[in-house]
Amino acid sequence: MELFRKPRLAWARFKIRKRLKSTYRNKRFNNLKNAHKIGIIWDGSFIESFSVLSDFYKRMQINNIQVDIVCFHPNKILPDEYTALRYLRCFKQSDLNYFFIPKAAEIDDFISTPYEILIDINLNNRFPLFYITSLSKAEFKIGAGNTIDSNSLDMTIELKDKTDIKYYLEQVEYYLKMINTSV
Repeated sequence: MELFRKPRLAWARFKIRKRLKSTYRNKRFNNLKNAHKIGIIWDGSFIESFSVLSDFYKRMQINNIQVDIVCFHPNKILPDEYTALRYLRCFKQSDLNYFFIPKAAEIDDFISTPYEILIDINLNNRFPLFYITSLSKAEFKIGAGNTIDSNSLDMTIELKDKTDIKYYLEQVEYYLKMINTSV
């Protein structure tokens, strides 16, 4: 699947730009206090970070915030931890088309859902996750500043260590609580 990777990615980026021209997104600052529905895009390459993500999910549930998570796992077989969870939708390399674009209907549903907050955890710069973040109808998008999709984000958080998802989610939660939307 690596044959002609650069031209295929260039074509996919062109398709994203073309689709973005005809796509409307209601941009607004949102915070955790007023949020009811959050979407998370996650690179599931690091299985050990799944427990951190699960803890974040549980904290949001305590605050009555619905959370949907889309996970991209680059291998052919999903780890057992990722299966049979209602809030976690996983897709793998075999679920991508020739241009590295996810072809599952549930991904299109995720993209078209107007989440109040979208949290991008694409720390390894995976193109399928960039595609989802770019086209998402979420009102407010937050992610790491040193990724390929930082232009499609409304707020970025700079990270020195790309593997510390716990610290990253703590920072996301901290800043989302600080945002004042009453103005």
